[in-house]
Amino acid sequence: MEGIFDFCNKKKNFFVASVFGARQFITFYILHLVSDEPMYGEAISKKVSELLSNLWEPSPGFMYPILKRLESHGLIKGKWDYTEAHPRYIYQITDKGKEEYLKYRAIFETKLDELIQVLENVKKEVFMKEA
Repeated sequence: MEGIFDFCNKKKNFFVASVFGARQFITFYILHLVSDEPMYGEAISKKVSELLSNLWEPSPGFMYPILKRLESHGLIKGKWDYTEAHPRYIYQITDKGKEEYLKYRAIFETKLDELIQVLENVKKEVFMKEA
């Protein structure tokens, strides 16, 4: 699965915030979403947008290459659902995807805690320091 979460394999990050680039975050969050239930691409995009307080909604041109990459690495699989008026391609996590999700979930939690600490330090230094 080389390439999808390469940044997590580094012991130290020069700048912790770089760990959470949009593409890496969305890749991880997609695995999180489909670990709960199978979903189609537009529903995944809407969940991402909701998580980000509707400040940004990923375009299909951003989302679908990530979904294809996850599928090509065997982390998710998709199949067409013809039960609705319009067919939808539904993604679900694979056993390999579950393993990778759980593995990287622990790493992301640590990295997220580090990022939160950095942001709190910046906020304190820049915005709460008395003049």
